[in-house]
Amino acid sequence: MSTSERWIVRNIEEFKPITVEERSRLVLEASEFMNPESWAFERYLATTKWFGYRFMSPINATLRFIEEYQFAYQMHWSRSFSKDDAPNKRCIASGGLYHNRREFSTFWNARAHADSLGVPYRHYVSYAFEAHLRRAKQKRLPRPNQIRRDDCVALVLRKWEEELSGSRWMSELPHYRQENFCGLPMQIAHQDHVASTTRKRSNARFAIAGSIEAWRVLPIDKAQQACGIDVVKIALEAVGGMLSPLPIERLPDEELIPSCFGLPVIHEPVGNPCDHCPLAEACVAETARVSAKVLARFGSDNPTSDHKRMQQRERQRRRRQRLRAEKAEATCISMLSSTAITPGA
Repeated sequence: MSTSERWIVRNIEEFKPITVEERSRLVLEASEFMNPESWAFERYLATTKWFGYRFMSPINATLRFIEEYQFAYQMHWSRSFSKDDAPNKRCIASGGLYHNRREFSTFWNARAHADSLGVPYRHYVSYAFEAHLRRAKQKRLPRPNQIRRDDCVALVLRKWEEELSGSRWMSELPHYRQENFCGLPMQIAHQDHVASTTRKRSNARFAIAGSIEAWRVLPIDKAQQACGIDVVKIALEAVGGMLSPLPIERLPDEELIPSCFGLPVIHEPVGNPCDHCPLAEACVAETARVSAKVLARFGSDNPTSDHKRMQQRERQRRRRQRLRAEKAEATCISMLSSTAITPGA
């Protein structure tokens, strides 16, 4: 693949049914704890999350977040409290993500917050823990829903800016390389990200030439638009050929399914990245199929809302039952008092 060659858009053929079915199974399982607004927010997060997670379903991303949370938790516990106790820290209920609604929401929302910041999960948790431990006399590490304080977020973002100027300035996934380019919105966004960050690096020539030739994550025309034709030419002449290109790794079509694909929420591919997504039509069809499964299984497209209504009705039923019992008890006491025989009568 030469630098003068225009990137040919790869066509995505039909996905293997078993892959799509497994993905829909995970979505269906999570839908018990979700509502349409939460699924719609996941479509937005697909445009903000770190590029390493943009081809991972929200469920698998949350499971990855749990792994990173446990790793960081045990590491910081070992450093700050007890090295011997650290390996025994589970950090999550015995039933895992689906232990109950509270556990699900705690980890799901924490992962979503990390995605909204656009940072890797281990980075997010580790620096949030670090900020937490800087406060005086901390005797424990925070739960995932307790690491969104301003000081935690500030340190996470400041350290991430430092990372972007270092070794973590682009995704290493082959999904973003030339041989797998399908014109997906996240692939185009990654190109824009690489183009903008190369200019900020101290070794800009190396970054520009490497991105174009060796790593194949940046089309030459986009590099020229961002950095200038002369700058790109000088970079290729100075560095080109010195870097060993990565092996060509053409991924199966199934691995190019975006994180937002087929989520059970109304799909309106107009006026947003979906408008230019080559999978928009297939996504609409899969969304309808998964939404029908959710409706068939839970009897509603909003199981969480239904659960809350059921809880409210149950609380009202118990309250009425308690009031009736109290009234009956009061009546009984009153009757006993009125019929009681007084001494000497």
